[in-house]
Order: sequence, then C-alpha cells, then structure tokens
Amino acid sequence: MKPLPYLELYNLLKHNFASAKREIDIPELEVKITRSRFRSMGAAVLPGKNNYYCRKHDISFSGEIIYEGLPETEERSILHTSDSDITCNDEFDYIVINNPGQSDSSKAILLFHGLNEKKWDKYLPWAYRLLKHTGKPVILFPLAFHMDRAPKQWSAAANMNAAAKERAHSDPLNSHTSFVNAAISSRLEANPQRFFWSGLQSYIDVSVFLHELNRGSVTGFAAGTAADIFGYSIGAYFGLILIMAGAGGLTENSKLFAFCGGATLDRMYPISKYILDAKAASAISSYYLELLNNNFKSTPRLDHYLSQEHPEEAYFKSMLLYHHYKELREERLRGAAGRIRAIALKQDSVVPPVEVMNTLQGEMRDIEITVDIEDFPYPYSHVNPFSLAEKHSMETNNAFIKIIDKASGFLG
Repeated sequence: MKPLPYLELYNLLKHNFASAKREIDIPELEVKITRSRFRSMGAAVLPGKNNYYCRKHDISFSGEIIYEGLPETEERSILHTSDSDITCNDEFDYIVINNPGQSDSSKAILLFHGLNEKKWDKYLPWAYRLLKHTGKPVILFPLAFHMDRAPKQWSAAANMNAAAKERAHSDPLNSHTSFVNAAISSRLEANPQRFFWSGLQSYIDVSVFLHELNRGSVTGFAAGTAADIFGYSIGAYFGLILIMAGAGGLTENSKLFAFCGGATLDRMYPISKYILDAKAASAISSYYLELLNNNFKSTPRLDHYLSQEHPEEAYFKSMLLYHHYKELREERLRGAAGRIRAIALKQDSVVPPVEVMNTLQGEMRDIEITVDIEDFPYPYSHVNPFSLAEKHSMETNNAFIKIIDKASGFLG
C-alpha cells in the first residue's frame, strides 16, 4: 500500500477518529483505533481536600490553600472547581493504535502530548507511522487535566473568552492571553503547586498502567509487555522524569524519544496563546525558584513528596531549575544515556535547541545523549511542527517522514 502524504493522512485519521465508537477500523490504512477506560489511582494527591495521608509513611497533612490571592471574579468562576472534584480527570480514555487482527503484543510505545492540549488529532499520524515502522502498538495516554481529562468548558470559546479578557485587563503587562490558554493560565497562576500535583497524579497513573500492561491485564497485550516512550514538549519533560524515576522498575530498560522537549522548566519559554500567558508563566517560574531556594520548607506536603522519602517523585525537583539538583539529574541521565534520544527544532522558541542540549548533554557536554537539531523549509512553530497548509504539503511530508522515521529507528 502506497503511503498517504502527511496532509491526507492527517485528514483521514482525524475524520475517522471523530466517531464516538469505542473501536474504529480504517481498512484503507490497515489500522484499528481503540478507546479504553482507565480509572486514576493518583487523584488522592490533588489539591482541594481538607487533609491528606501518605500511606507509605503513615503521615497526615492538612489541605493547602487552592487560590493564592487571586480575586474570585465572575469570569473565573467556572475555574473554581477544586482539582479533586473534577470527575472527568479521574476516569478517562486512553487510545491504542494497532494493526487489525494483531495477536497480543509484548511491546508498546507510550506517546505523551504537549502542555494545554485537548485533542489527539495532530498525534494520530505520528502514532500511525510509529506503529507501521516499529510494529509496536502505540498508546496515547492523556496526562492529568489534558485531552478528555479536562472539563469541556475549559476549551469552549464562549466560556473562556471572558476569562481571557479579564486576565488581559487586570494586568496591562500580561500578554498572549487567549480563550485557548485562559483556563490553564488562571489555574496555574492561582496555585503553581498544581504543576507538581497533576504531574504526580500522571506519574502514579502511568506507573499503574505500566504494571497492568506488564501483568497482561490490558486487552491486546501479553504478560511481560514493556513500553518505550515518545514524548513531545511537556510530554518529553514528563517522559524524562519517568525514565529517571523508574516507575517501580518498569522503565529501567525503556527508551525515550524526546521531540521538541527535554529542557528543565526554567529553560522552557511556554508563553504562547496556545500554552500559557505571560503572567502565568512568570508566576510558575517565580514560585518554584522561591521554593527551591527555601528547600520547600514552607510547603510540608510538597517537601515530603520531593524528599528522599519518595525517591522516585524526588526526580521532579531536578527538572525544575537548571542549576538546582544538577548533580542528581546528570548522574541519572548519564546512566540512561543510551536509552534517550532527542530532536529539537532550530526555530523552536518554546524549547530552544541549546537548552535541550544543556539539559540532556550537560553543561560540559559529557553526557552521551544524541540531540539532533532539525530545520524545515516552511513556516513552523513549537505548537505546529508539521504544517497543515496545502501549499507546504510536500515539504511538510518530507519533514514528517524524517522525524518519525528517526523516532521509529530508535524505538523500533
């Protein structure tokens, strides 16, 4: 079967994926897409409760303030639901893209998306080509409060335009406000700890899923199944933590392909109408800088989960600021170097190539992780690396094939 050009492939997959069916067969592509339910085991750590309990250490903690000084305006009222009360984040779909009729596989690729994304559409061609060129089923697993784990109101223009305008008018220095990023910007500015707690929920969920996969409890996969990782943007950031932490031993042999990601949080610049507005990005950066400089002492529960009492979770702090916990980060990356590869894009202003190299290869460039820097002969961005413009279809197709085939060669 002759491969479809990228734009045709994208449109065909998007059209079929719009179906509400739990199983979608696409005969012309010889592929099957399956939606399966998953219930979060990590929701217990989310903000919004009066008290918390760490079963591992038999320690209780009081709840934290959720909104830290921000006015509860009418425009933001739709965002005031406590994290722990958002039910769609607790039970959700993950997506498996596989060859039809394929017997139980013992290998898989987990694909993690970027920050503030609500649709899988752009990842469908990536997953399809990864499947066809590695033979491994690809699992699209949503991170907490993303994709269908986020309330639909958060991405509705009618609801979010008012919140975006209020954010723009309340601070004349704010920029890049939009209905697309109003929800995540408001919530992370209000409580920057959400970045960690939602990440921890995602880590717990993925770890549980990897254990189910390994036990043979996931339909279509045999006992003993191990997964490699394709991470894009914040998905690459999460994937690095997953590799460093080990997920209870289940990623100790996993490979990670990082695309447009791999830098520490302070070396990423996510100010974009599609990601975060300027005020939210600044609030997160300032918050974690202050916490790191004070050793998290003002936040007992956070301090506990980032201490060596929780050695896996503690790797998160090594990915916050480049010069903090650098030895911890670089020692672990050096040990996993052969299992990590990255591609950065020359014109990416959100995760600049030099920062990916600084993090993954180290300040002295003595960590042997391959970081390729690519550039495309058409207008592209971090958010849209592959153009959907018809006039650039040939160049985009060549770029798409080059990137995904490099990933397939590494993960295959």
